[in-house]
Amino acid sequence: MSVPASRAHFRTSFTLLGWKLLLPGLAAFICLIGWCRDGHHPTAALPGSGWWGDYDQSHYIHAALSFAKGEFSSAEQWYLPLYPALAVPGVWLHLPDPFLPVNLICLMASVWIFGLLTRLVLPEFPSASFIGMAVFLLCEMGPPSIRQVWSTPWTSTLAVPFMLLAILFCLNWIRNPKPSFAFVTGLSTAIVGGGRPVDGALLLAACGCVVLLHILYHRDRRRSVIVCTLAILSLGAGIIVGALPTLILYFSVWGPHLAPYIISSQAVGFDLALLPLHWVEIMIAPEPALPSGHGIIQSLPFVLTGLTGLLFAGAIYRRPVDLLVLLAVSSSSVLYLAYRDLHAPGIWAFHNIHYFKWSLGFLGLYSIILLRLVVSNPRILFAVLPVMMLLVFWRAVPVSYGSFGYVTNGHTAVLDVPALHVMDSITLPATGGSDQIYFGTHSLWIGTHQVLPIADFKAFPIPGGMMIQPLRAWVAGTLSITPVDGIAFTGPAQTGRIILKLGIPCWGNLGPWQCSAQTMLPPVSVPAGETISMVSPLGQQTSTAGWFGIEPEGRWINGRSGTLRFNVPVRSKLTFMLDANALWNVGMRPMTFSLTGREGTLCKWTWNDGERHHVDCEIPAKDIDSNGSVTLFLAVRTPHTPASVFQGSKDTRELGLFVHDFEWKPL
Repeated sequence: MSVPASRAHFRTSFTLLGWKLLLPGLAAFICLIGWCRDGHHPTAALPGSGWWGDYDQSHYIHAALSFAKGEFSSAEQWYLPLYPALAVPGVWLHLPDPFLPVNLICLMASVWIFGLLTRLVLPEFPSASFIGMAVFLLCEMGPPSIRQVWSTPWTSTLAVPFMLLAILFCLNWIRNPKPSFAFVTGLSTAIVGGGRPVDGALLLAACGCVVLLHILYHRDRRRSVIVCTLAILSLGAGIIVGALPTLILYFSVWGPHLAPYIISSQAVGFDLALLPLHWVEIMIAPEPALPSGHGIIQSLPFVLTGLTGLLFAGAIYRRPVDLLVLLAVSSSSVLYLAYRDLHAPGIWAFHNIHYFKWSLGFLGLYSIILLRLVVSNPRILFAVLPVMMLLVFWRAVPVSYGSFGYVTNGHTAVLDVPALHVMDSITLPATGGSDQIYFGTHSLWIGTHQVLPIADFKAFPIPGGMMIQPLRAWVAGTLSITPVDGIAFTGPAQTGRIILKLGIPCWGNLGPWQCSAQTMLPPVSVPAGETISMVSPLGQQTSTAGWFGIEPEGRWINGRSGTLRFNVPVRSKLTFMLDANALWNVGMRPMTFSLTGREGTLCKWTWNDGERHHVDCEIPAKDIDSNGSVTLFLAVRTPHTPASVFQGSKDTRELGLFVHDFEWKPL
């Protein structure tokens, strides 16, 4: 090789190395900026400050503070102790978020390891590592909702780099059966299990399956008994070494007894019968069965193309790397879609998307591989498009079986129920806040058997009341339902079922994607000329989807769209009147809003202040159903968080329009 060529090669290699070092640092920088801009971040490592007041994060900080004092009191511990123990140096340094250094290190390590993995996925690309790191950076740091679950403490953050490391070394062991590769595979899966036991066990099983299939497929190059024995022993040694820190901490806190978290997790558990329903409601769209939330594929379209790319790459290439990634991603997705305590409203509102964040880099990478397959052979589209349509062209539609039961004192419903399963439901007309319904520990009994919240059922706020969904099979009998204080039943209960139907997914409010919650409860009637406050029972029943909880003077729309649904006794055009104000501060651009019906936009308006305004909008007769039902969508073009508008605010909700009251009059 000539000297100039050598210099050019050196410069190229140095440039690539620079990018490989820069991208992990860039990911950490973006994550740190996101942490700083998150108005909910804590100002001190004290319970109740910022997100240390949230359920999961409060347990983390209590545990970390306890370990930092050298205490191992079980009263201060809840989750497995490895992740909080790693935050102890941050407590000693008096950081407001002791977990932030751990999270940033895990993120940078994940970017780097994913780049190494990409060299196995795209071996023909000299710059495969750079491509992989760039893809991981875009998929994990691009969407604000994903970036947020990296800056906020979650045990899944510690799991991500070690899950990627386990996949990398498992593939290296397949290529070169060194005992050290098997050791690191076992070590990594055990560390994953230190925070997320089922994830670690599932990943270890996926690695074992791929290794076994590879050995069976290549029988002509069968490993010697000695090599296989050494690999198994090394794998076991790695598991033991990786599990030791967690076991030592665990026995120091709880001794030989089961931790309360493990006991509660066993009580909740998983059920594969929930998989079809959760696939549609969580991955595609919760409407029309549930009025709130967005599907993962709806919000992150590359999840669909990535899953499709994984399927086709595995079928066409049949390489161990594609098979292992397919098994790991699909088994993890199935695990959490079968989880009884995972529901569509919580995916984004309560950051439960963190369960899936480890796999997003792979889904972005295999979206690129799918594009390569289509470009190299366009005829493959005849197979790709039907597969994608089969994955997403579904709707979860509620179907009513009729009213039954009776209500006592407006607070206890007693009804006879048949044996119910996870696709069945009970709906009750009710008034009350959505948070009270969703988080309330309602009391349910079938005869003398208590039906437990979270483990046995979940209550969802729906238009006009609440829906109770069994999370496991219920026996037939007399069911007694007493909700938490603040919720009152207003009519007889109805039984029903969630039916999964082929159809265009509910990904919008217009055209073929138009979808609003079609509950088994009829919309409430609103008299003409009567001002309906949004905090009144009638106002709560009409504000069906896309709203935050009630405040003293009204309700904020949650993000970009809020739905009003009610019944009127006329079939002719009417005037709809609204009193509202915008989230606005000096220096902001004017805020634009619109009101849309079934047939399209009815009116638009723009405000450049935060004062209370009155809006009149004409509703044509064609936007009123034959049964008198009116469904209106209030849209916010550019919602903002109060934390980004008002200095000192820690409110990170996406807001734009605050509705005080409304009324209608016939024309």
